[in-house]
Amino acid sequence: MKTNPLAIILGLSAFFFVVFLAVAVGTVMSLSPNRSERKLFGKKDNSIGIIEIKGVITESKKALDQIDAFAEDPLIKAVIIRINSPGGAVAPSQEIYDAIKRLGKKKPTYSSMGSLAASGGYYVACGTKKIFANPGTITGSIGVIMQFADASKLLQFVKVNPYNIKTGKFKDIGNPNREMSTDEKALLQDMIDNVLGQFRRAVALARGLTMDKVIEVSDGRIFSGEQAKEIKLVDELGGLNETVEAIAKEAGINGKPRLVYAGKKKRAIEKFFGEFEEDEESRSDIGAAGLGALVRDVFGMAGGSLLGAVSSSSATHMVGPLFLLPFAAQ
Repeated sequence: MKTNPLAIILGLSAFFFVVFLAVAVGTVMSLSPNRSERKLFGKKDNSIGIIEIKGVITESKKALDQIDAFAEDPLIKAVIIRINSPGGAVAPSQEIYDAIKRLGKKKPTYSSMGSLAASGGYYVACGTKKIFANPGTITGSIGVIMQFADASKLLQFVKVNPYNIKTGKFKDIGNPNREMSTDEKALLQDMIDNVLGQFRRAVALARGLTMDKVIEVSDGRIFSGEQAKEIKLVDELGGLNETVEAIAKEAGINGKPRLVYAGKKKRAIEKFFGEFEEDEESRSDIGAAGLGALVRDVFGMAGGSLLGAVSSSSATHMVGPLFLLPFAAQ
């Protein structure tokens, strides 16, 4: 059967017209307020802001911007911090905690824990007035961790002799080219003990617990949400819906509250074709995974484990101490 060229041309033209029309409609929709935004523009006073803290906490700017925006928005009557994070770097966790504390002076703020709100994730939750957790939420892990690896024997095996030029005996602390000295271990331990004290004081203040009680539960152990409630690390058991109901009551919201998620608006082209984002960090992770697979193929599981230890050590060495559930980022 002979194919009619005109039919092919007409078919392709129709297809591209449909695509163009869909993108055009999506663009118009993206330029107009979405449903929740139309409610806000309509001067509704039943809105609750939701800020999501997801994944490893490596920076604070996005969360701080969202907190500031909700703090200044008169139509947002209360804010829920929805946490699903194993923690992360110390300073960003503390910055988010401090910003939430400031927000709490203007509006009710509650935390809603998802599957995981541990270490720095729990630190962030302590900035809110009330903490809700699911019975099976993994939380706690109150502690600080730094990880290093001694790769000197591996370097000897491959006949590589590294050299260090430094200005003081502690300048290359954590260097994987050599074994860590006793003085270096003591210095790092003293530093992370100091940071742990900061964490403990934040927990004691937020939860109304004595320092002795906080010390008892802050040895890095994790808890289920149910266990955490028993020892007063969380206030109530429940999911996001229960958190919304409770904070709406405190904020004096009548009727069903409107939930406004921070940073949820997407461009039309993303809505039509689907959103695909890949930053430098994710590409680096993919490359590292490929390298790890290659090393395991050549040297076996021991080689892959060693590469993982060295990679983890290098990353930790760059960012300093972490409020992080161990191995969460590996």
